[in-house]
Amino acid sequence: MGSSVVTRAMGMRDALVRVARLALPAMAIVLFLVPAASALSITNGSFEAVQIGSPFKSVTPSDIPGWTHGGSVGDGLLWAIGYSDPSGSITTAGAGNQFVTLGGGFANPGSADWSTTITGLTVGDSYNLGFMTATEQGPNFPSPGHIFPQTMTVGFLSGSSTPPESVTSPESSADYWRTWVQQSYTFVATASSAVVDFSVTNQEDDMGLDNVTISSAVPEPSSMVLVATGLLGLVGASRRK
Repeated sequence: MGSSVVTRAMGMRDALVRVARLALPAMAIVLFLVPAASALSITNGSFEAVQIGSPFKSVTPSDIPGWTHGGSVGDGLLWAIGYSDPSGSITTAGAGNQFVTLGGGFANPGSADWSTTITGLTVGDSYNLGFMTATEQGPNFPSPGHIFPQTMTVGFLSGSSTPPESVTSPESSADYWRTWVQQSYTFVATASSAVVDFSVTNQEDDMGLDNVTISSAVPEPSSMVLVATGLLGLVGASRRK
């Protein structure tokens, strides 16, 4: 009985040694073939980096770090919950307490854009750009019977050749950016970083933008899952021997 137990123990030890000898090169190969995912990044995607106080509106570009503004300032660049005037008030944002806008301001057509750099991309891979939009138009703003759609275009200044797309938002449930809509845009990277651009053209009043995010369109397999699967196969093969 004793010699049988010893023999089985030695057999198990030898099997483990064989698995280890096979596993180490296999792990190295898997880790080499499956590149480490770069950290995708957008700076200040929810526009909360600089918190503004009363009157809860800013026309200062430095209050929106990580982003570059061009064109018309409109009635403001950065807005926060708490703003109020005789025409309406701000009680919500797409995410957090603040958001930016693009347009010509009250009753003035204007063109404007916001751009920022996305980093951590892999050339040839597809990505989903998420963002939220809201129209300034409400039941009584700019005036009853004078409500019209607002349109924003998203595209790239560099780092992707994916064609631009335009999105619209429905009329807000109350005056001033009350109804936020989730939008998405899929693109293919042509460089490790890309400059995304949100723009409006001859837009009367101001359209809201918030909660800009980036994610991989096709989730990469975990290298550790592949390693674990390989090890299980090796253990099974060793036991059959």
